[in-house]
Amino acid sequence: MDINELKQAAIELMDALKARGLGEVVIEAEDVKIKVRAAESATVAPAATVSAAPTAVPNIETAAAQAAELPAGRAVEAPLVGVFYSSASPDAPPFVLVGQKVKKGDTLFIIEAMKTMNEIKSPCDGTVVRILAQPGDMVEYKQTVVVIEE
Repeated sequence: MDINELKQAAIELMDALKARGLGEVVIEAEDVKIKVRAAESATVAPAATVSAAPTAVPNIETAAAQAAELPAGRAVEAPLVGVFYSSASPDAPPFVLVGQKVKKGDTLFIIEAMKTMNEIKSPCDGTVVRILAQPGDMVEYKQTVVVIEE
């Protein structure tokens, strides 16, 4: 299964989850396992793992987010390349959730780059309407990570 087929399968699974109101779907084919789970905020969040392949699978959420139209609001972009974390530690609650009101300067998420944890702050007051990354996702420079409605 090549990367384009993998991306297309993930997008189709996200659409099926949303249309049927399912909580989770897992598909395994050859050396690829795709797990798609509906997030608490009713957005769909895929996670892909590769069992036997030595190379990493690109971030499917990024491809799906770029394919989907972003809601109106102010996009908060990643200021550097790194790993996205929604909380300070795995057992801590996330800094923000969809629907939560934030003030300018509130911490939205962390990006780890070169073993350094970089807190990304809100550029404005508003309400979080979309979070486009999952903990552990690799984010790219200038990739939209959070959308805030002012």
